[in-house]
Amino acid sequence: MELAFAIVLMTSVKAVPPLDLCHLEAFLVGTEHWFRKRYRPLYHLSAPYGWFNDPAAFVFYKRQYHLFYQCHPYDGSWGPMRWEHAATADLVHWAHYPPALLPRDAYDRQGCLAGSAVRHNGLLLFYTGRARSGNDTVHTHSLAVSADAVLFRKYMFNPLVRAAPTIADGARNPKVWRHRNVWYMLVGASRERSGQLLLYTSPDLYSWQYNGTVARSVGDMGYAWESPDLFELEGLCVLLLSAQGVREDGDRFRNLMQTGYVLGNYDCLSVRLGDLEVSTATFEELDRGHDFYAAKTMRAVDGRRLLVAWLGMWNGQFAEARNGWVGCMTLVRELRLGRHGRLLQAPVREMAGLRSKLIENAWYSPGESFPAGAKGFELLVNATSAEQDVGLALQWDGGDYVISYRAARGVLSVDRGGVDGVRRADWAPAGHLRLRIFVDRSSVEVFCGAGEVVFSSRIYPRGKVLVRIAGQSQLHFTQYGLEPSIGYDQKVTEYIKKDILNMTK
Repeated sequence: MELAFAIVLMTSVKAVPPLDLCHLEAFLVGTEHWFRKRYRPLYHLSAPYGWFNDPAAFVFYKRQYHLFYQCHPYDGSWGPMRWEHAATADLVHWAHYPPALLPRDAYDRQGCLAGSAVRHNGLLLFYTGRARSGNDTVHTHSLAVSADAVLFRKYMFNPLVRAAPTIADGARNPKVWRHRNVWYMLVGASRERSGQLLLYTSPDLYSWQYNGTVARSVGDMGYAWESPDLFELEGLCVLLLSAQGVREDGDRFRNLMQTGYVLGNYDCLSVRLGDLEVSTATFEELDRGHDFYAAKTMRAVDGRRLLVAWLGMWNGQFAEARNGWVGCMTLVRELRLGRHGRLLQAPVREMAGLRSKLIENAWYSPGESFPAGAKGFELLVNATSAEQDVGLALQWDGGDYVISYRAARGVLSVDRGGVDGVRRADWAPAGHLRLRIFVDRSSVEVFCGAGEVVFSSRIYPRGKVLVRIAGQSQLHFTQYGLEPSIGYDQKVTEYIKKDILNMTK
Protein backbone atom coordinates (compact mmCIF):
# COMPACT_ATOMS: atom_id res chain seq x y z
CA MET A 1 0.00 0.00 0.00
CA GLU A 2 2.82 2.44 0.84
CA LEU A 3 4.52 1.93 -2.53
CA ALA A 4 1.24 2.37 -4.39
CA PHE A 5 0.52 5.52 -2.44
CA ALA A 6 3.97 6.92 -3.22
CA ILE A 7 3.47 6.33 -6.96
CA VAL A 8 0.02 7.92 -6.96
CA LEU A 9 1.21 10.85 -4.89
CA MET A 10 4.31 11.64 -6.92
CA THR A 11 2.34 11.53 -10.16
CA SER A 12 -0.52 13.59 -8.77
CA VAL A 13 1.29 16.66 -7.55
CA LYS A 14 1.00 19.68 -9.74
CA ALA A 15 3.55 20.01 -12.53
CA VAL A 16 3.83 23.79 -12.13
CA PRO A 17 6.64 25.15 -9.97
CA PRO A 18 5.66 24.88 -6.28
CA LEU A 19 6.36 28.58 -5.74
CA ASP A 20 6.30 31.49 -8.13
CA LEU A 21 9.83 32.59 -8.98
CA CYS A 22 9.08 36.01 -7.58
CA HIS A 23 8.47 34.48 -4.14
CA LEU A 24 11.78 32.63 -4.22
CA GLU A 25 13.60 35.72 -5.38
CA ALA A 26 11.88 37.80 -2.71
CA PHE A 27 13.02 35.27 -0.11
CA LEU A 28 16.61 35.60 -1.31
CA VAL A 29 16.39 39.39 -1.11
CA GLY A 30 15.09 39.03 2.43
CA THR A 31 18.15 37.00 3.44
CA GLU A 32 20.35 39.92 2.42
CA HIS A 33 18.27 42.53 4.27
CA TRP A 34 17.27 40.75 7.47
CA PHE A 35 16.27 43.62 9.74
CA ARG A 36 16.20 43.88 13.52
CA LYS A 37 13.91 46.81 13.99
CA ARG A 38 12.58 48.07 17.29
CA TYR A 39 10.98 45.36 19.44
CA ARG A 40 12.29 42.57 17.18
CA PRO A 41 12.95 39.48 19.39
CA LEU A 42 16.49 38.16 19.50
CA TYR A 43 15.79 34.51 20.35
CA HIS A 44 12.02 34.11 19.84
CA LEU A 45 11.02 33.18 16.30
CA SER A 46 9.25 35.98 14.45
CA ALA A 47 8.44 36.51 10.78
CA PRO A 48 10.81 38.74 8.78
CA TYR A 49 7.78 40.71 7.60
CA GLY A 50 4.02 40.90 7.92
CA TRP A 51 1.44 39.39 10.30
CA PHE A 52 2.45 36.25 12.19
CA ASN A 53 0.17 34.11 14.33
CA ASP A 54 -0.69 30.43 14.80
CA PRO A 55 1.92 27.68 14.47
CA ALA A 56 0.68 25.59 11.55
CA ALA A 57 2.66 22.35 11.96
CA PHE A 58 5.61 21.08 14.01
CA VAL A 59 7.58 18.01 12.88
CA PHE A 60 11.02 16.35 12.77
CA TYR A 61 12.29 15.47 9.30
CA LYS A 62 15.78 14.83 7.90
CA ARG A 63 17.64 15.64 11.11
CA GLN A 64 15.88 18.94 11.69
CA TYR A 65 12.81 20.24 13.49
CA HIS A 66 10.52 22.10 11.09
CA LEU A 67 8.04 24.69 12.31
CA PHE A 68 5.45 26.12 9.94
CA TYR A 69 3.32 29.12 10.87
CA GLN A 70 0.52 31.28 9.49
CA CYS A 71 1.67 34.56 7.99
CA HIS A 72 0.26 37.40 5.94
CA PRO A 73 3.48 38.93 4.60
CA TYR A 74 2.24 42.14 3.00
CA ASP A 75 1.57 44.25 6.10
CA GLY A 76 1.15 44.00 9.85
CA SER A 77 -2.51 42.96 9.77
CA TRP A 78 -4.42 39.72 9.31
CA GLY A 79 -5.08 38.67 5.70
CA PRO A 80 -5.08 35.55 3.49
CA MET A 81 -2.69 33.27 5.34
CA ARG A 82 0.23 31.43 3.84
CA TRP A 83 2.54 28.94 5.56
CA GLU A 84 5.94 30.35 6.37
CA HIS A 85 8.65 27.92 7.44
CA ALA A 86 11.62 27.82 9.80
CA ALA A 87 13.91 24.97 10.82
CA THR A 88 16.31 24.13 13.62
CA ALA A 89 18.62 21.31 14.61
CA ASP A 90 18.70 22.19 18.32
CA LEU A 91 15.31 23.85 19.03
CA VAL A 92 16.87 27.25 19.77
CA HIS A 93 18.78 28.36 16.63
CA TRP A 94 16.18 28.96 13.91
CA ALA A 95 16.70 29.52 10.19
CA HIS A 96 14.03 30.98 7.91
CA TYR A 97 13.11 28.86 4.88
CA PRO A 98 11.06 29.83 1.80
CA PRO A 99 7.27 29.83 2.29
CA ALA A 100 5.77 26.35 2.08
CA LEU A 101 2.18 27.10 1.02
CA LEU A 102 0.68 30.02 -0.87
CA PRO A 103 -3.08 30.77 -1.06
CA ARG A 104 -3.43 30.84 -4.83
CA ASP A 105 -5.86 28.02 -5.69
CA ALA A 106 -9.64 28.21 -5.83
CA TYR A 107 -10.06 26.12 -2.69
CA ASP A 108 -7.56 28.10 -0.53
CA ARG A 109 -7.50 31.58 -2.07
CA GLN A 110 -8.68 33.17 1.18
CA GLY A 111 -5.93 31.48 3.15
CA CYS A 112 -3.97 28.33 3.95
CA LEU A 113 -4.84 27.75 7.60
CA ALA A 114 -2.98 25.67 10.18
CA GLY A 115 -3.01 21.87 10.24
CA SER A 116 -0.29 19.29 10.83
CA ALA A 117 2.62 17.45 9.21
CA VAL A 118 3.50 13.76 8.95
CA ARG A 119 6.48 11.83 7.62
CA HIS A 120 5.36 9.28 5.00
CA ASN A 121 7.28 8.87 1.74
CA GLY A 122 8.39 12.48 2.16
CA LEU A 123 7.08 15.29 4.30
CA LEU A 124 3.31 15.80 4.00
CA LEU A 125 1.47 18.93 5.08
CA PHE A 126 -2.26 18.78 5.84
CA TYR A 127 -3.96 22.14 6.01
CA THR A 128 -7.32 23.90 5.84
CA GLY A 129 -8.07 25.88 2.72
CA ARG A 130 -10.29 28.92 3.17
CA ALA A 131 -12.35 30.14 0.21
CA ARG A 132 -15.47 32.10 -0.63
CA SER A 133 -18.59 30.64 -2.20
CA GLY A 134 -21.03 33.45 -2.79
CA ASN A 135 -21.51 35.09 0.60
CA ASP A 136 -20.30 32.02 2.50
CA THR A 137 -16.85 31.05 3.76
CA VAL A 138 -15.93 27.45 2.92
CA HIS A 139 -13.30 25.40 4.77
CA THR A 140 -11.83 22.26 3.18
CA HIS A 141 -8.76 20.16 3.97
CA SER A 142 -5.88 19.62 1.57
CA LEU A 143 -2.43 18.13 1.18
CA ALA A 144 1.02 19.27 0.01
CA VAL A 145 4.14 17.13 -0.40
CA SER A 146 7.91 17.65 -0.30
CA ALA A 147 10.94 15.40 -0.58
CA ASP A 148 13.51 17.98 0.53
CA ALA A 149 11.46 19.91 3.13
CA VAL A 150 12.22 23.12 1.24
CA LEU A 151 9.79 23.22 -1.68
CA PHE A 152 6.26 21.80 -1.44
CA ARG A 153 3.78 20.85 -4.15
CA LYS A 154 0.04 20.68 -3.64
CA TYR A 155 -1.79 17.44 -4.36
CA MET A 156 -3.57 17.53 -7.72
CA PHE A 157 -6.86 16.22 -6.33
CA ASN A 158 -7.18 18.74 -3.52
CA PRO A 159 -9.24 19.25 -1.51
CA LEU A 160 -9.12 15.83 0.09
CA VAL A 161 -11.86 16.54 2.62
CA ARG A 162 -14.81 18.82 2.18
CA ALA A 163 -16.90 20.15 5.05
CA ALA A 164 -19.00 17.50 6.80
CA PRO A 165 -22.64 17.99 5.81
CA THR A 166 -23.84 18.30 9.41
CA ILE A 167 -21.42 21.10 10.28
CA ALA A 168 -22.84 24.51 9.50
CA ASP A 169 -20.19 26.84 10.83
CA GLY A 170 -16.93 25.53 9.43
CA ALA A 171 -14.17 23.16 10.46
CA ARG A 172 -10.41 23.71 10.46
CA ASN A 173 -6.90 22.70 11.52
CA PRO A 174 -6.62 18.95 10.73
CA LYS A 175 -4.43 16.97 13.13
CA VAL A 176 -3.29 13.78 11.34
CA TRP A 177 -1.56 10.71 12.80
CA ARG A 178 -1.28 6.96 12.27
CA HIS A 179 -2.20 4.13 14.63
CA ARG A 180 -2.29 0.41 13.74
CA ASN A 181 -2.30 1.04 9.98
CA VAL A 182 -5.18 3.48 10.18
CA TRP A 183 -4.76 7.21 9.60
CA TYR A 184 -6.80 9.55 11.77
CA MET A 185 -7.71 13.19 11.27
CA LEU A 186 -9.11 15.31 14.10
CA VAL A 187 -10.65 18.66 13.13
CA GLY A 188 -11.86 21.56 15.25
CA ALA A 189 -15.33 22.88 14.46
CA SER A 190 -18.38 24.84 15.53
CA ARG A 191 -22.00 23.81 15.30
CA GLU A 192 -24.97 25.70 16.71
CA ARG A 193 -22.64 27.90 18.80
CA SER A 194 -20.94 24.86 20.34
CA GLY A 195 -17.30 23.80 20.01
CA GLN A 196 -16.83 20.32 18.57
CA LEU A 197 -14.16 17.89 17.36
CA LEU A 198 -14.78 15.88 14.20
CA LEU A 199 -13.08 12.61 13.32
CA TYR A 200 -12.08 11.22 9.91
CA THR A 201 -10.24 7.98 9.09
CA SER A 202 -8.30 6.81 6.05
CA PRO A 203 -6.39 3.71 4.94
CA ASP A 204 -4.01 5.67 2.71
CA LEU A 205 -3.98 9.41 3.58
CA TYR A 206 -5.94 10.60 0.55
CA SER A 207 -9.31 8.82 0.84
CA TRP A 208 -11.06 10.01 4.00
CA GLN A 209 -14.28 8.91 5.69
CA TYR A 210 -16.21 11.12 8.10
CA ASN A 211 -16.82 9.35 11.42
CA GLY A 212 -18.84 11.96 13.27
CA THR A 213 -18.33 14.09 16.37
CA VAL A 214 -16.09 12.70 19.13
CA ALA A 215 -16.12 15.64 21.57
CA ARG A 216 -18.29 18.68 22.21
CA SER A 217 -18.50 21.66 24.56
CA VAL A 218 -20.97 21.92 27.39
CA GLY A 219 -21.87 24.95 29.46
CA ASP A 220 -19.53 27.90 28.92
CA MET A 221 -16.83 25.93 27.09
CA GLY A 222 -16.93 28.03 23.92
CA TYR A 223 -18.75 28.36 20.62
CA ALA A 224 -15.86 27.22 18.39
CA TRP A 225 -12.84 24.95 18.81
CA GLU A 226 -9.68 24.89 16.71
CA SER A 227 -6.08 23.61 16.65
CA PRO A 228 -6.84 20.21 18.25
CA ASP A 229 -4.05 17.88 19.33
CA LEU A 230 -4.14 14.44 20.92
CA PHE A 231 -1.21 12.55 22.46
CA GLU A 232 -0.16 10.22 25.24
CA LEU A 233 1.97 11.51 28.09
CA GLU A 234 3.20 9.23 30.85
CA GLY A 235 0.27 6.86 30.46
CA LEU A 236 -2.51 9.44 30.19
CA CYS A 237 -4.22 10.88 27.14
CA VAL A 238 -3.96 14.62 26.66
CA LEU A 239 -6.55 16.40 24.52
CA LEU A 240 -5.29 19.86 23.61
CA LEU A 241 -7.54 22.46 21.99
CA SER A 242 -7.99 26.20 21.50
CA ALA A 243 -11.42 27.59 22.23
CA GLN A 244 -13.27 30.77 21.35
CA GLY A 245 -16.01 32.12 23.58
CA VAL A 246 -15.09 30.56 26.93
CA ARG A 247 -16.72 32.64 29.64
CA GLU A 248 -14.47 34.39 32.16
CA ASP A 249 -14.51 32.75 35.59
CA GLY A 250 -12.78 34.83 38.26
CA ASP A 251 -9.04 34.69 37.51
CA ARG A 252 -9.54 31.94 34.90
CA PHE A 253 -10.15 32.46 31.18
CA ARG A 254 -9.33 36.17 31.20
CA ASN A 255 -8.12 36.29 27.60
CA LEU A 256 -10.24 36.72 24.51
CA MET A 257 -9.47 33.11 23.48
CA GLN A 258 -8.11 30.15 25.45
CA THR A 259 -5.73 27.26 24.86
CA GLY A 260 -5.84 24.38 27.30
CA TYR A 261 -6.15 20.66 27.82
CA VAL A 262 -8.21 17.81 29.24
CA LEU A 263 -6.61 14.69 30.73
CA GLY A 264 -8.24 11.26 30.48
CA ASN A 265 -7.74 7.51 30.64
CA TYR A 266 -9.42 6.78 27.29
CA ASP A 267 -7.74 5.07 24.33
CA CYS A 268 -5.89 8.05 22.95
CA LEU A 269 -4.32 7.06 19.65
CA SER A 270 -7.43 5.35 18.26
CA VAL A 271 -9.64 8.23 19.48
CA ARG A 272 -12.06 6.12 21.49
CA LEU A 273 -13.25 9.17 23.34
CA GLY A 274 -16.91 8.28 23.08
CA ASP A 275 -19.10 11.32 23.12
CA LEU A 276 -16.68 13.33 25.27
CA GLU A 277 -18.17 16.42 26.87
CA VAL A 278 -15.68 19.14 27.82
CA SER A 279 -16.59 21.76 30.39
CA THR A 280 -14.69 24.53 32.16
CA ALA A 281 -14.54 22.24 35.21
CA THR A 282 -12.21 19.81 33.39
CA PHE A 283 -10.46 22.22 30.99
CA GLU A 284 -7.14 23.59 32.26
CA GLU A 285 -5.46 26.64 30.74
CA LEU A 286 -1.91 25.97 29.58
CA ASP A 287 -0.67 29.50 30.15
CA ARG A 288 -2.08 32.17 32.47
CA GLY A 289 -0.47 35.17 30.79
CA HIS A 290 -1.95 37.75 28.43
CA ASP A 291 -0.63 36.31 25.15
CA PHE A 292 -0.75 32.59 24.36
CA TYR A 293 -2.80 30.71 21.77
CA ALA A 294 -3.02 27.85 19.24
CA ALA A 295 -0.37 25.55 20.73
CA LYS A 296 1.15 22.70 18.72
CA THR A 297 3.02 19.70 20.09
CA MET A 298 5.25 16.97 18.71
CA ARG A 299 7.27 14.03 20.00
CA ALA A 300 11.00 14.74 19.84
CA VAL A 301 13.48 12.13 18.66
CA ASP A 302 14.50 11.52 22.30
CA GLY A 303 10.90 11.01 23.41
CA ARG A 304 10.19 14.43 24.91
CA ARG A 305 6.81 16.02 24.22
CA LEU A 306 7.52 19.50 22.85
CA LEU A 307 5.11 22.42 22.65
CA VAL A 308 5.14 25.80 20.93
CA ALA A 309 2.43 28.47 20.61
CA TRP A 310 1.69 31.92 19.30
CA LEU A 311 2.87 34.50 21.84
CA GLY A 312 0.01 36.82 21.02
CA MET A 313 -3.73 37.40 21.34
CA TRP A 314 -6.25 38.70 18.83
CA ASN A 315 -7.09 41.83 20.79
CA GLY A 316 -3.45 42.60 21.51
CA GLN A 317 -1.91 46.03 21.00
CA PHE A 318 0.98 45.27 18.67
CA ALA A 319 3.36 48.22 18.81
CA GLU A 320 5.63 46.59 16.22
CA ALA A 321 2.92 46.82 13.51
CA ARG A 322 4.19 50.29 12.53
CA ASN A 323 7.43 48.57 11.48
CA GLY A 324 5.66 46.17 9.11
CA TRP A 325 5.70 43.01 11.22
CA VAL A 326 3.57 41.53 14.03
CA GLY A 327 3.87 38.55 16.32
CA CYS A 328 6.30 35.93 17.58
CA MET A 329 6.37 32.37 18.88
CA THR A 330 6.87 31.20 22.44
CA LEU A 331 10.02 29.37 23.39
CA VAL A 332 9.79 25.66 22.68
CA ARG A 333 8.69 23.95 25.89
CA GLU A 334 8.96 20.44 27.31
CA LEU A 335 5.80 18.93 28.77
CA ARG A 336 5.69 16.57 31.73
CA LEU A 337 2.92 15.28 33.95
CA GLY A 338 2.93 16.76 37.43
CA ARG A 339 1.09 16.08 40.63
CA HIS A 340 -2.69 16.43 40.81
CA GLY A 341 -3.10 15.75 37.08
CA ARG A 342 -1.56 18.99 35.83
CA LEU A 343 0.88 19.51 32.99
CA LEU A 344 4.28 20.98 33.79
CA GLN A 345 6.02 23.20 31.25
CA ALA A 346 9.68 24.13 31.10
CA PRO A 347 11.83 25.76 28.40
CA VAL A 348 13.68 23.12 26.39
CA ARG A 349 16.96 22.24 28.09
CA GLU A 350 18.82 23.44 24.99
CA MET A 351 18.04 27.05 25.99
CA ALA A 352 21.04 26.93 28.35
CA GLY A 353 23.22 26.86 25.25
CA LEU A 354 22.22 30.46 24.42
CA ARG A 355 23.77 31.85 27.61
CA SER A 356 26.55 34.18 26.53
CA LYS A 357 27.65 35.84 29.75
CA LEU A 358 26.83 36.01 33.43
CA ILE A 359 25.50 39.52 34.14
CA GLU A 360 24.30 39.24 37.72
CA ASN A 361 24.76 36.78 40.59
CA ALA A 362 23.80 38.37 43.92
CA TRP A 363 21.24 38.78 46.72
CA TYR A 364 19.01 41.86 46.79
CA SER A 365 16.67 43.22 49.46
CA PRO A 366 13.27 44.90 49.02
CA GLY A 367 13.71 48.44 47.70
CA GLU A 368 16.99 47.67 45.90
CA SER A 369 17.39 47.50 42.11
CA PHE A 370 19.88 46.76 39.36
CA PRO A 371 20.01 47.42 35.60
CA ALA A 372 18.97 44.54 33.34
CA GLY A 373 22.11 45.02 31.27
CA ALA A 374 20.80 43.32 28.12
CA LYS A 375 17.80 43.41 25.77
CA GLY A 376 17.49 39.64 25.72
CA PHE A 377 18.18 37.80 28.95
CA GLU A 378 17.29 34.98 31.33
CA LEU A 379 16.66 35.70 35.00
CA LEU A 380 16.72 33.01 37.70
CA VAL A 381 15.03 34.19 40.91
CA ASN A 382 15.17 32.35 44.24
CA ALA A 383 13.61 33.24 47.59
CA THR A 384 14.68 31.59 50.83
CA SER A 385 11.11 30.40 51.48
CA ALA A 386 7.58 30.64 50.17
CA GLU A 387 6.18 31.94 53.46
CA GLN A 388 6.77 35.64 52.78
CA ASP A 389 5.43 37.94 50.09
CA VAL A 390 7.71 38.29 47.07
CA GLY A 391 7.74 41.02 44.46
CA LEU A 392 9.86 42.26 41.62
CA ALA A 393 9.31 44.60 38.71
CA LEU A 394 10.82 45.18 35.29
CA GLN A 395 10.71 48.97 35.03
CA TRP A 396 11.32 51.31 32.13
CA ASP A 397 10.50 54.83 31.10
CA GLY A 398 6.72 55.14 31.45
CA GLY A 399 5.86 51.54 32.31
CA ASP A 400 6.60 48.31 34.12
CA TYR A 401 5.84 44.60 34.38
CA VAL A 402 5.26 43.54 38.00
CA ILE A 403 5.45 40.00 39.39
CA SER A 404 3.99 39.45 42.87
CA TYR A 405 3.47 36.46 45.14
CA ARG A 406 1.06 36.68 48.08
CA ALA A 407 2.06 33.97 50.51
CA ALA A 408 -1.09 34.03 52.66
CA ARG A 409 -3.34 33.48 49.63
CA GLY A 410 -0.97 31.29 47.61
CA VAL A 411 -1.48 33.48 44.53
CA LEU A 412 1.07 34.66 41.98
CA SER A 413 0.16 37.59 39.73
CA VAL A 414 1.65 39.58 36.89
CA ASP A 415 0.64 43.11 35.97
CA ARG A 416 1.75 44.82 32.76
CA GLY A 417 -0.39 47.91 33.43
CA GLY A 418 -3.28 49.40 31.52
CA VAL A 419 -6.82 48.13 31.30
CA ASP A 420 -7.09 44.40 32.03
CA GLY A 421 -3.36 44.26 32.79
CA VAL A 422 -3.47 41.79 35.73
CA ARG A 423 -3.34 38.00 35.49
CA ARG A 424 -3.39 35.70 38.54
CA ALA A 425 -3.04 32.00 39.29
CA ASP A 426 -3.11 29.86 42.42
CA TRP A 427 0.34 28.45 43.14
CA ALA A 428 1.77 26.53 46.08
CA PRO A 429 5.58 26.46 45.69
CA ALA A 430 7.27 23.30 46.90
CA GLY A 431 9.84 24.36 49.48
CA HIS A 432 11.30 27.70 48.43
CA LEU A 433 10.03 29.98 45.69
CA ARG A 434 11.75 29.79 42.28
CA LEU A 435 11.06 31.73 39.10
CA ARG A 436 12.70 31.48 35.70
CA ILE A 437 12.06 34.55 33.55
CA PHE A 438 12.91 35.12 29.88
CA VAL A 439 12.82 38.69 28.57
CA ASP A 440 13.35 39.23 24.84
CA ARG A 441 12.90 42.87 23.85
CA SER A 442 9.09 42.78 23.54
CA SER A 443 8.14 39.54 25.28
CA VAL A 444 8.36 37.97 28.73
CA GLU A 445 7.78 34.37 29.79
CA VAL A 446 7.63 33.52 33.50
CA PHE A 447 8.02 29.87 34.57
CA CYS A 448 7.06 29.21 38.20
CA GLY A 449 8.77 26.44 40.13
CA ALA A 450 8.93 23.26 38.05
CA GLY A 451 6.55 24.77 35.53
CA GLU A 452 3.31 24.40 37.49
CA VAL A 453 2.25 27.87 36.29
CA VAL A 454 3.45 29.89 33.29
CA PHE A 455 2.71 33.48 32.26
CA SER A 456 3.49 34.67 28.70
CA SER A 457 2.99 38.30 27.69
CA ARG A 458 4.03 40.90 25.16
CA ILE A 459 5.55 44.05 26.63
CA TYR A 460 7.05 47.13 24.95
CA PRO A 461 9.80 48.68 27.08
CA ARG A 462 11.15 52.09 26.17
CA GLY A 463 14.76 52.75 27.05
CA LYS A 464 16.74 50.78 29.60
CA VAL A 465 15.11 48.18 31.84
CA LEU A 466 15.63 48.19 35.60
CA VAL A 467 14.93 45.22 37.90
CA ARG A 468 13.46 46.43 41.21
CA ILE A 469 12.78 44.24 44.26
CA ALA A 470 9.58 44.59 46.34
CA GLY A 471 7.69 42.39 48.79
CA GLN A 472 9.12 41.18 52.10
CA SER A 473 11.76 38.65 51.11
CA GLN A 474 15.35 38.89 49.99
CA LEU A 475 15.83 37.47 46.51
CA HIS A 476 18.81 35.93 44.79
CA PHE A 477 19.19 36.77 41.11
CA THR A 478 21.23 34.95 38.50
CA GLN A 479 21.07 36.74 35.17
CA TYR A 480 22.46 35.60 31.81
CA GLY A 481 22.61 37.50 28.57
CA LEU A 482 21.27 35.35 25.72
CA GLU A 483 22.68 35.24 22.21
CA PRO A 484 20.56 36.08 19.15
CA SER A 485 19.45 32.83 17.52
CA ILE A 486 17.22 33.70 14.55
CA GLY A 487 18.48 34.13 10.99
CA TYR A 488 18.94 32.36 7.66
CA ASP A 489 20.63 29.14 6.56
CA GLN A 490 23.29 29.83 3.96
CA LYS A 491 23.05 26.26 2.61
CA VAL A 492 19.33 26.71 1.90
CA THR A 493 19.84 30.02 0.10
CA GLU A 494 22.62 28.55 -2.03
CA TYR A 495 20.45 25.53 -2.82
CA ILE A 496 17.72 27.84 -4.09
CA LYS A 497 20.10 30.03 -6.07
CA LYS A 498 22.04 27.25 -7.77
CA ASP A 499 19.58 24.38 -8.09
CA ILE A 500 15.98 25.58 -7.93
CA LEU A 501 16.08 28.87 -9.80
CA ASN A 502 18.36 27.46 -12.51
CA MET A 503 16.05 24.47 -13.01
CA THR A 504 13.01 26.68 -13.52
CA LYS A 505 14.59 29.12 -15.99
